[in-house]
Amino acid sequence: MRVLARELNGIVLLKIIIEHPSESGTRKDEQGNVIPAHFIREGRIALNGAPLFDLDLGPSVSRDPFFQLKFAGKKGDQIKLEFTDSKFQEFSADCVVT
Repeated sequence: MRVLARELNGIVLLKIIIEHPSESGTRKDEQGNVIPAHFIREGRIALNGAPLFDLDLGPSVSRDPFFQLKFAGKKGDQIKLEFTDSKFQEFSADCVVT
């Protein structure tokens, strides 16, 4: 996961890229076999230990999804990101607002 958080005039711009295959379960391979579903299901973002965003996602999210969020904050704030996919794999990252 790649994360960037920058503050400008009290507003933090948070950019997140999650490297993930994000298969919907409806696409077929070259032999005509259905590729099993494997997608990001949910995400949680905390700011300085307090919940900030809860995300409910599904099979329509693209491969290697990109998220961009804006919220009130300041330089030095701590951001914790946690995502879980449909195979219960977890992805997490920490970041400091610059």
